[in-house]
Amino acid sequence: MGSTSKTIVWFRRDLRIEDNPALAAAARDGCVLPVYIWCPKEEGQFYPGRVSRWWLKQSLAQLDQTLRSLGSGLVLIKAETTLAALLRCIGAIGATRLVFNHLYDPVSLVRDHNIKQQLVENGICVSSFNGDLLYEPWDVYDEKGRAFTNFDAYWDKCMSMTIEPACLLPPWRLVPPAETVESCSIEELGLENEMEKSSNALLGKGWSPGWSNADKVLSEFVAHHLLNYSKNRLKVEGTATSLLSPYLHFGELSVKKIFQCIRMKQISCTKEGNPVAEESVRLFLRAIGFREYSRYLCFNFPFTHERSLMRNLRHFPWCANEGNFKAWRQGRTGYPLVDAESDILGWQYISGSLPDGHELDRLDSPQDQGCKFDPEGEYVRHWLPELARMPTEWIHHPWDAPRSVLRASGVELGLNYPKPIVDINLARERLIDSISVMWESDTAARAAKLNGTEEDVADNSNSMENQAIPRVVIKKDVSCASSAHDQRVPTLQKPKDGFYDQKGLKASVLERQNCVDLLGQVSKAGGSRKDEDLCSTAESSSIMRVIVPTSMFRLNHLRKDHGKNNQHTNDSNERGRIRS
Repeated sequence: MGSTSKTIVWFRRDLRIEDNPALAAAARDGCVLPVYIWCPKEEGQFYPGRVSRWWLKQSLAQLDQTLRSLGSGLVLIKAETTLAALLRCIGAIGATRLVFNHLYDPVSLVRDHNIKQQLVENGICVSSFNGDLLYEPWDVYDEKGRAFTNFDAYWDKCMSMTIEPACLLPPWRLVPPAETVESCSIEELGLENEMEKSSNALLGKGWSPGWSNADKVLSEFVAHHLLNYSKNRLKVEGTATSLLSPYLHFGELSVKKIFQCIRMKQISCTKEGNPVAEESVRLFLRAIGFREYSRYLCFNFPFTHERSLMRNLRHFPWCANEGNFKAWRQGRTGYPLVDAESDILGWQYISGSLPDGHELDRLDSPQDQGCKFDPEGEYVRHWLPELARMPTEWIHHPWDAPRSVLRASGVELGLNYPKPIVDINLARERLIDSISVMWESDTAARAAKLNGTEEDVADNSNSMENQAIPRVVIKKDVSCASSAHDQRVPTLQKPKDGFYDQKGLKASVLERQNCVDLLGQVSKAGGSRKDEDLCSTAESSSIMRVIVPTSMFRLNHLRKDHGKNNQHTNDSNERGRIRS
């Protein structure tokens, strides 16, 4: 690339200047136009909630201010389609190159692949980079070339691999193109409406979005809390976590930077011979690994946005009670510890929905868990102000408290705080019955299957060696040879009959048409697709249009998961919580 080349940097969930490989690559090669495109229609069921949109707004404002100080401000665009917006920017400045950092969810994979295909066909060079993970999900497989479905095995493999170091020096100067692109204001993006502004004003008192604030939070954690992480992580109250989760979600902080910082601390602890500190550092690195693993599963098993990773749970007789599901979303189940928590991968693990998770027939009592991990009730009081005056003795089971205690605490069960939506003993009976029905249905389904290979991960009662793991083929897109690490797309091997076995279910004509429809909506390309390497992701995303999503979560056997995979959604933010 010569100095006269013009490159568009497409920002998404990488709202930082430090260790941003896409921005660094563009800054080296010529004029740079940083662009952020807000396309609400393309968000679909993953449309972010109020708190997430507020955080995004603050982060974009800070990023724009920083980029302006470097010479090229952030162009903000509200558009009907991302592809149309990018084409307008390319045409306006005569850009010859687009760069961006990878996303790994099925919807983004389909959109990004189609955008790249369309732009390359129009002579635009497109390069993409890893700006979100320690390891690309297509680089970590077992000795047989299969995707891991056990975290320990996955993380052991990761720790044996070399990590590309973070580039901590940001570009000191950006050269803007001479041409201009019409940019809307941060307010015109419409990330918050007038009704939300009064509530959002309170959020700034507790949270400080933006990449520069992310660095401060990291420094605070490493200096004062990291070495006690092994003890504090078992508590839900106080500073028990790093509080870095939202910064990582929006890419205001590089995970590689965090990893390098923690590893340096680990070396120091080893030299000092401090075993408690060493264990704390090891456990925190493992926590980073769980974040990697969630994206790894999302990429290699894209159907997990709609249904469980394990085959047997397809037959679980979920109770589709929308009222109870709404109560769970809003933190109104009547179980205080549950109402004060929101953790997607964690719920899958404890519900037995992951191969290496808890036993499927295990049902923990929210009351007992609350007494164990929040013995003083401070966490519940913080997130449930309606219970702030409840005595510690009753804080985790207010339904048992005497009327005089409830009255003195200002709690009216069924009014300002709900009664439990299900009795724990009844829930346990339902769970046992449902598991029995599930195994009967699963056995019948296996017997009825005449041919074809099973593509789902088997149940978690079997050994890992006996699990049927999907064979995922990763095909590299070589449309633009300037980047050796461009986004790759997962695809299943094609069976003999010419139809793709969509994780154990034959893809119907309707599902295939929905797949084509999805591609058409994303890129306006329409018609049939040319490449088969979108099939796994695209068909998985399209199935959600015709099938009620399979539940991954269970609160007393009454929960349903709508597959947000660590997205801060509208429902999960109704109480305005973002917690690491």
